[in-house]
Amino acid sequence: MKRNFMFICLVFLLALFGVLTGCKSTSDETSSETNQSDEASSETNQSNEESNEKSNDDSAAKTPTINVALETGGLQYIEGHNDINNDQYVKQLEELANVNLELEVLPHENYDQNIQLLLAGGELPDLLQTKGINRPEIAPAVDAGVFMPLNDLLEKHGKNLLKYVPEESWDNARVSKDGKIYGIPQENPIRNCCVTYMRKDWLDKLNLEIPKTVDEYIEVLRAFKTQDPNGNGLQDEIPFSARKNFSFGHAFFSAYGVQPSSWSYEDGKLLPNFIKPEMKEALKVYQTLYEEKLLDNEFLVQSGKDWDSKIIGATQVGMWAHSSAAPDSWIQRIQASNPDAEIVIVPSPVIPGGEPGGIYPLGSSVSDFVWTIPKGAKNPEEIIKFLDWFYAKGNEKADKFFLYGIEGKDHTVENNSVEYEYPTTNEGIGQQFMYQQWIHFTGPKEFLTNEEFVKNKPHGELIYNSLQVADNEGFVDDGADMPPMPTLKARPELAYDGLWLEFAAKVVTGKESADKFDDFVEQWKDRGGQKLIEEATDWYNKNKK
Repeated sequence: MKRNFMFICLVFLLALFGVLTGCKSTSDETSSETNQSDEASSETNQSNEESNEKSNDDSAAKTPTINVALETGGLQYIEGHNDINNDQYVKQLEELANVNLELEVLPHENYDQNIQLLLAGGELPDLLQTKGINRPEIAPAVDAGVFMPLNDLLEKHGKNLLKYVPEESWDNARVSKDGKIYGIPQENPIRNCCVTYMRKDWLDKLNLEIPKTVDEYIEVLRAFKTQDPNGNGLQDEIPFSARKNFSFGHAFFSAYGVQPSSWSYEDGKLLPNFIKPEMKEALKVYQTLYEEKLLDNEFLVQSGKDWDSKIIGATQVGMWAHSSAAPDSWIQRIQASNPDAEIVIVPSPVIPGGEPGGIYPLGSSVSDFVWTIPKGAKNPEEIIKFLDWFYAKGNEKADKFFLYGIEGKDHTVENNSVEYEYPTTNEGIGQQFMYQQWIHFTGPKEFLTNEEFVKNKPHGELIYNSLQVADNEGFVDDGADMPPMPTLKARPELAYDGLWLEFAAKVVTGKESADKFDDFVEQWKDRGGQKLIEEATDWYNKNKK
């Protein structure tokens, strides 16, 4: 579009010049020398103008245009934008990267369906944001040859990508298949997504140390229940709360190495954690917590909204688990209800001699999205160069932009020092998300890893400590990225939220004895579980060993 406009302008100028010179009168012979001199000068000026126009047009030709389709992330700033392609941050990125971007935004809601519709339509962008090439909405297109293998392009034009993206990211099933790379991953610097939160003011009031082992945790929870840490004279505290189906309540399972949604490769077999022998002891712990009302007795059916209201509105919960990167959001909302409240991020419980626990398994080194290039994309080498640019070293302007935004608007620089006011309004937070994440297609996420930036945020020390705790614990899910096996597709009740969840709920609530666990495992295997283990093990041997 920009080049067409410039071409039209050039044609118009040439036509106008022709009209003006064609209208000269032949009767002006007496001043022919003067006229000739003027005409020569005019032609010289016109020639310079044409040269400048051509130079500008050539410059535009050298600036690649990339059509990109990506989702909104559900962010109001993006979804409410009337012209995202003229957004100030998009324009700044274009200037820094020397690229023209034509962005097509896909709604966050029903994103998978929107991707399928886009693929079915046939008119694909040059660069498509996906959740991974092994996702059900993308995998058939990969098999059909819709996307380019990128190995050769990366060797020629992606030196920074190959140097700085971890090898495990390239080997990830969301990025590569059968030795061919189909995607460029976004970086995930925080692989442990969740940590354990506690009310620090409750610990301080009761003179309690931060617990470490499962037994120490139980004693702290008992104190929260019986010693009135909120000081209202009522025994209304909820020591530990979680959400429906054990969501954000896995800390004690992980202490025993049996986080139920994960798998472990042991003795030549890939096993779901919920059938391992240690699960029996873990269930007994939850049964004790439930029986003594140390665990929220509504957790099995509790919605996120109700959970939030107990932690934030009533401020009556002593322990919960959530994002390792966002404790500042929690403390701000809690203190809006109770200004005296404080929180602390604590290492998750362990058994004596056990490995550091956690809430959920460590995530992949690949973040939420993977970039793919459909066949037929214009200038695929320029797309790789563009993505490679995000990892280029020594680009201070770009580094500053992706951390602090636009100079003179979002930050100022005085004596080589950045003056940055961390946003507190919804609009400011939305803009910050734009330049730190949404248009930061790949590359290092300094807003999460830059110690100075994190610590200078409101509640920065709390955030930094949370990230440190997250970095020191966590466990590996050996079944990560495993697609649904045929038996699981046919018998979905074999998943952890099926037969196991039904049995676990009965044990925790006292309706079934934990000693029935071995019987449950045998029944699970007989109903197709043994076949599922065989299929999962075969997948592991082919893809992970």
